[in-house]
Amino acid sequence: MKQIEVLSPAKINLFLKILNRRKDGFHDVETVFEKVSLFDRIILRENPCGEIVFSSNIKELSTKDNYICKAALLIKKEFNIKQGVSIYLEKNIPVAAGLGGGSSNAACTILALNRFWKLGLSNKELVNLARKTGSDAASFILKGSFISGKGRGDVVCPIKGTEKLKLWHILIAPNIRISTPYAYSVFDMYYLEKKVAFQGGNLHRKMRLTMPTYSANIILHALLSRDVSLLNYYSYNTFESLILRQFPKLARIKKAIEKETGSFVYLSGSGSTLFLTFSNRKGAEGLLGRIGKKVKNSRLFLVHTL
Repeated sequence: MKQIEVLSPAKINLFLKILNRRKDGFHDVETVFEKVSLFDRIILRENPCGEIVFSSNIKELSTKDNYICKAALLIKKEFNIKQGVSIYLEKNIPVAAGLGGGSSNAACTILALNRFWKLGLSNKELVNLARKTGSDAASFILKGSFISGKGRGDVVCPIKGTEKLKLWHILIAPNIRISTPYAYSVFDMYYLEKKVAFQGGNLHRKMRLTMPTYSANIILHALLSRDVSLLNYYSYNTFESLILRQFPKLARIKKAIEKETGSFVYLSGSGSTLFLTFSNRKGAEGLLGRIGKKVKNSRLFLVHTL
């Protein structure tokens, strides 16, 4: 029986700045993210019934209301595919944790089905299909580990000059799920209501008086110059302060890790995963055990750049 197996990687956001809310309800963002060595496994097998059959080691995901089925149904419809396929997802990336697992699953399913059904799609066609499944899914189609994104996260480009760069990270994934729509609703509630109160953009001017300037360009410079200290200092996530207000337990975990390690700790995506960044494995391994003793009811991962 024909079978294809692919690995679907996680990502972390080294930089994520929400610029505004668009008229279509989405948000314009500026982001830099990194694919890391934490993977889901997707297995495709022939299915003679002509349908898409999905299953997973996570019971709650064993329905057709997920990114993988969305991607498979999209391709089947777009190219009038008559064959069926059975898809199994071994889920290792924490769900609703800011690690891009769903988007990665969608993109990797598209890549796998392109091979499985021998569609011969170009990279541009694959990217356009991925965009239809989610805002940042297209980034997982592209080659390269460090990706910059604009628009609603779907205008993506590999960062040249980072091909040989390898960072190490400790990921701390508490038993807290935060959906991306919820996180954006918190942003809208806080920033858009405040913006109305400060007519003429005075809010942003006021913020600039009290906050350092965070720019993706600084992150790009840090990556290209291999300056991990600069990267750690200027990493930024608009969601972080908002989400920590909504989830005091997560804020306590972050504070405890910072106190224990003396290191910068950041939120990835819309959360709830926290991460630390290191230039080498030894530095990361040295703190992994200490963090594990300090933080309970959380999954810890030692990962590196893909």
